Amino acid sequence: MSGETLVINYASYKATVIAAGDTLTYSSRIHGMWEIERYVQLLMGEIPRLTDDADGYGPRGKNFIAHVDIPDEVKSAFEELKMVYGEQVSAANPLYATH
Repeated sequence: MSGETLVINYASYKATVIAAGDTLTYSSRIHGMWEIERYVQLLMGEIPRLTDDADGYGPRGKNFIAHVDIPDEVKSAFEELKMVYGEQVSAANPLYATH
């Protein structure tokens, strides 16, 4: 591998979110992790970006990424969480837009 750069990228931990009564929480404490509301907001922001429509990042939208098939159960969970978290879905930061 002389002269080549190898980039290794992986999740350094696995966060499991569970329902605790009427709220969401982590199944175990993760040092330095965001508050659960912020984590859910960030995760939910990914669904609109991955959706291959006029507003997404796929070929039918901004064309930043390849088409992504989002499983029906993920879409359903997203819609359910949206009823609770509403407009708290994380939007892309316009400072990083290329247009």
